Amino acid sequence: MNTLDSIIKRKSVRSFNNEQISEEQLEKLIQAANAAPISGGGRADSARHIAVVQNVEVLKDLSDVVAKLVPIPSPNPLYGTKTLIVFSAPSNQFKAEQLDVALSAQNVSIAATGMGLNSVIMTGPVYAFNASEELKSKLNIPEGYTPYISIAVGNTDDTSVKTREFDDTNVSYIL
Repeated sequence: MNTLDSIIKRKSVRSFNNEQISEEQLEKLIQAANAAPISGGGRADSARHIAVVQNVEVLKDLSDVVAKLVPIPSPNPLYGTKTLIVFSAPSNQFKAEQLDVALSAQNVSIAATGMGLNSVIMTGPVYAFNASEELKSKLNIPEGYTPYISIAVGNTDDTSVKTREFDDTNVSYIL
């Protein structure tokens, strides 16, 4: 699948099956995350941290905290994912830390689609990590970093195809 096809076919999946992604797939997703642009060219105050959570107990604890904090209409607020990737960053002089991690998450989402995986970008887990120091400590996030966004990645039994209607009414062409 080419890049544009991956972008167009990407969809948010809220029902993952029990199949874990492979180590090779995870490695490629991390490469995609780290290939994202970063403000300041990656200087010390322009950095990101990526935590991969596949530990069943941590995912369950996280799911329990998210369920209490965020009104999600699902019995499992992590949608049964076996892999959650959490992106953190320190405050930086460019005030772009959230943009930096969002670009990484988007790269992972597009790469996952291109590899035949599914994903959903979420902020619910971030609320849980920021509400529970005990939970946050399990991510080994460097001091001074804040979790901003997460993405669940995995396989699904949902075979539906997302169709999109495109128009350019939100675009101004200055020719």
